[in-house]
Amino acid sequence: MTTTLAPAPAVRTAGSAWLFRFAAVLAVLTLLLIKWGALVVSSGSGMAFLDWPLSRGSLWPPEMTNNELLEHVHRVYGAVIGVSALVQWLWTCRIDPRGWLRQLTFGFGVLVLVQGLFGALGVLKGEAGGVTHPVMATVHGVLGQVTLCLQVFIAFALSSAFGVRTVADRDAVLGTRKLARTALIAVFVQLVIGAIFRHTNVQGVLWVHITMALVVSVLILLAAAHSSARFGDVVPAFRRTAIWFYALLVLQLTLGFVAIAVRKFKDSSSIDEPVQILLVSSHVLVGASIFALATLLVARAQRNLSPRVEST
Repeated sequence: MTTTLAPAPAVRTAGSAWLFRFAAVLAVLTLLLIKWGALVVSSGSGMAFLDWPLSRGSLWPPEMTNNELLEHVHRVYGAVIGVSALVQWLWTCRIDPRGWLRQLTFGFGVLVLVQGLFGALGVLKGEAGGVTHPVMATVHGVLGQVTLCLQVFIAFALSSAFGVRTVADRDAVLGTRKLARTALIAVFVQLVIGAIFRHTNVQGVLWVHITMALVVSVLILLAAAHSSARFGDVVPAFRRTAIWFYALLVLQLTLGFVAIAVRKFKDSSSIDEPVQILLVSSHVLVGASIFALATLLVARAQRNLSPRVEST
């Protein structure tokens, strides 16, 4: 038996509804920035410029090559996300009374800045005419994924769904929470392994990545199926999340094998093969989407579900 409790008396205003929309759009833009960064890596454009934050000493260099344009737009796009993070923090401080959420939006802005700095170090410490520094580039990529998931949680915290609480069987709730957390950790580990391979091209890491894909797939399926079966009727979001997991998982596994077949290691000539760089970067995009969805599943399991306290 489950009981859904109505949200607390409404405190959402037109302003807070617009702030939620802004946060949701910022989450999507952050996801697309990860896609753009993957395009930069897949096309070998990371070292198109050797300076930073300017590109060839200019805010917008004239007569850019395709590689230079791809890299420069990535830098400008990152700056836009940084400014948007500042706007979100100021807006949240103005209209939302929750101190922890204000701190979280501030932390998002700091993380965007730190992530950008690691990207800069990847260039400044990279090889002229070669590739970006592998450690800095890997950290830059991983932090991008973490930034996305933090923004997804911020958007969830600003949504009306954040106030819904469903009291249900204790074992079912705790089971869903445990499976969701395990799946989230596994997806994160898989993303780290994937980032290491993308920036080092060590073949042994690739085989770890492939093996881990099977483990992650099973854990995602278990978490999605359990949450959907137990709570999909009372909290439809769990069923919708499960459907998205199933679809993205099939797509990701397919793209993974395609990426292995067509990928080149940071070869700047790849810019002339748009299909190849789109396919490889799409593998990164879908992986980030799965990570964001796993974050949302954990957030919903922790926030929307409450274990029933058995009376004695």
